[in-house]
Amino acid sequence: MEQLYKFNHRNYNDEGTNTMDGKFFLENIEEWEVDFHDRYSPFFSTHLFANVSTMVLIKHCLDLNQNEDCGMDLIDGEADLKINFELERHSQRPIIYGIGSKLNEDEPILLVRDDTMVDGMILLKYIPDSDDGEEVSPEIPVEADKLRVR
Repeated sequence: MEQLYKFNHRNYNDEGTNTMDGKFFLENIEEWEVDFHDRYSPFFSTHLFANVSTMVLIKHCLDLNQNEDCGMDLIDGEADLKINFELERHSQRPIIYGIGSKLNEDEPILLVRDDTMVDGMILLKYIPDSDDGEEVSPEIPVEADKLRVR
């Protein structure tokens, strides 16, 4: 299950606020998350796919250090946490892999950089957990506590 959402990227300032309506970009994501769940209930979005410029917009909404990035890379078209964790071990830039979910507090929404997507679009997807018995690390870095308060 997946749903594409559009927004005007140019309407957001460097703090992640829409200059037209004053809405914070993370509020839009929360609205899209609710819409996704309404469409595909009982499922919740588990992944947010967007290009680098949208990940930078999300980064502006979080209280991150300058050297931190948002979103794991696609590896052979897949969002593979294990490989991304290994790549990050050899990088100078820490990665934020997910944001807190408004509806499903037990699971984060994983952020995935997809350079095939155009500016002003995000794709929310439900991707079930792996059925191969391999456990994903429970320590997924999520920025829920560092959200800017306006």
